Amino acid sequence: MKFVFTILIFTAGFFSKAQTFTIDSEKAVARFNYLKEETTGTVKGITGTITFDSTALSSAIFEGTADVKTVTTGNDQRDEHLMQEEYFHAAKYPVMTFKSTSVIQTEDGFKMTGTLTIKGVEKSVDFKFTFNGTSFEGKTSIYANDFGLTRAKNRDDSKISVKVFIPVI
Repeated sequence: MKFVFTILIFTAGFFSKAQTFTIDSEKAVARFNYLKEETTGTVKGITGTITFDSTALSSAIFEGTADVKTVTTGNDQRDEHLMQEEYFHAAKYPVMTFKSTSVIQTEDGFKMTGTLTIKGVEKSVDFKFTFNGTSFEGKTSIYANDFGLTRAKNRDDSKISVKVFIPVI
């Protein structure tokens, strides 16, 4: 009986519905709103892979990077300034990265926890997201102070709302 049980456990992985998706970098975008400054913008250049099966969330993996030089706010002078050492320091830290650590089901979709790295600083971040079969859409809030991106005296003054649209192929 133990032998049959072992075989069933071993082969279960072969019948998993988990799919590995590649991020469609041409269409993927993160939109941000730096609340205190009322500054909005986008980040593109998002690449990565996602392994996802809504019935086996413990095996879900989200990994991606975004090119820092794609940060745009609609103000060329500000965008150029953001690439400097005091902000993103794009020459030294050309990409932002994210790697999930867990995914759970919620009443209105899913919640993913993972490590976001910006400017060499790693922080745990929670994303609420949905998946419609062809794209993931999510949102979170981060604080620019946590990543050394601003000098706001009050952490709450550095809050950034982030929404992501990640189509997959």
